[in-house]
Amino acid sequence: MTKSVIIRSYASESEVIIEKIRQYCAYQERCTQEVERKMQLWKVAEARRQKILVYLKEEGYIDEERYARMFVRGKFHINKWGRVKIRHELRSRAISETLISKAMEEIGEDDYLKTIRELTIRKMSEIKSEKHLNIREKIINFVAGKGFEFDLINKVLTELKI
Repeated sequence: MTKSVIIRSYASESEVIIEKIRQYCAYQERCTQEVERKMQLWKVAEARRQKILVYLKEEGYIDEERYARMFVRGKFHINKWGRVKIRHELRSRAISETLISKAMEEIGEDDYLKTIRELTIRKMSEIKSEKHLNIREKIINFVAGKGFEFDLINKVLTELKI
């Protein structure tokens, strides 16, 4: 194989990878870590991965702040996750603390407390216990498991007289 054939083959292989990654990023918002893992799975060489990541960021296919904001909105409004769980998940995706803090601005305080109330009332209607302490404990475990802060859960329980 001549050198020019190898270079053309390398270039066309890069184009195929870039197109697949573009489609992967266009389908849904992705963070750098997810895209990098996908390229590792496809056995893309480290040097090529870094060049592709730079290209994707320059072209706007990857934007960590946009990703973090959409992640926060989705997990809060759809999955009913609290700040603790959302923050933990974003950290696990290697999102910087600065971007996490900016993204958390997507959650309004009134909506946050309203969600805690809704989760509390829903859980209370599902519990079939007669012991008041047991009900309170189960609600706290459930809502805290969704990633909400204990002091806010306690505040809502007190407001609802549970």
